[in-house]
Amino acid sequence: MKFIFYSFVVFLSILFLSCSSVQKLNSLNNQYMPLTIGNKWFYNIHISKDEVGSEISVISEIVGIDTIESKRYYKFKYEKVNSNIPPNYYHQRISNDTLYTLNYDDKRKKYLERVTAIFSLDSNELAIIKLNIEEVNAESEIERLPIENNYSIKAINKNDEIIELFTNVGGIDGNYTEIYKKGIGMIKSKNDWGIVTELIDYELNN
Repeated sequence: MKFIFYSFVVFLSILFLSCSSVQKLNSLNNQYMPLTIGNKWFYNIHISKDEVGSEISVISEIVGIDTIESKRYYKFKYEKVNSNIPPNYYHQRISNDTLYTLNYDDKRKKYLERVTAIFSLDSNELAIIKLNIEEVNAESEIERLPIENNYSIKAINKNDEIIELFTNVGGIDGNYTEIYKKGIGMIKSKNDWGIVTELIDYELNN
C-alpha cells in the first residue's frame, strides 16, 4: 500500500509540474499577444514616405470566440474609424509558442490558417513553415500566397520587452516585419510596399 501511495504522490507531482510548465509557457507567450474578448488596439496606417496627416485610423477588437474545424479561435473585428465600409473579420489563436491567423478564402470556400508569429525564437533564429500539399497545388489560383511550398519567419531582434519578426511568404509583396511587445501585442508592422501600421492606443481587459 505504501508503494502505491508514494507512486500516486509522485504521479501527482509530475502532473503538477507538467501543468505548471505548460501554464508558464502559455502565459509567457500570451504576453506578446494578449487574447481576451474586449481587447482593442488602435492603429494608424500610412505609407512610409507620406507626410503626417495622411494616416488611416483603424481599430482591431476581439469580439468573440469561435470553434472552427475543432480549433478555438478569438474573433477579431477590423474596421476603419469614421467609415461606412463594413469591417473585416479574422481569427487568431495561440498554441504553445505560436500565433496562428485564420482567414476565409472566398475563392476556395474554405478557411486557411497561417503561422503569424513564433514567440520562442531567439534573435537571428529562423523557422521554416511548410504548407500542406493541397495548398501548394492550389497556390496559383489565389493571390498573396507563397509561390513555394514553404515560407520563413526570422527573429531579427529580441529583448526582454519586444520581439521583431521578419516574415517572407513569397510573391511581390510577401515580405513584412512585425514587432510585438509583451503585455500589449503587435505595436508596429511594415511591408514591402512601405505600408506602415503603428499602434497609437490600446484597451486591454486582461
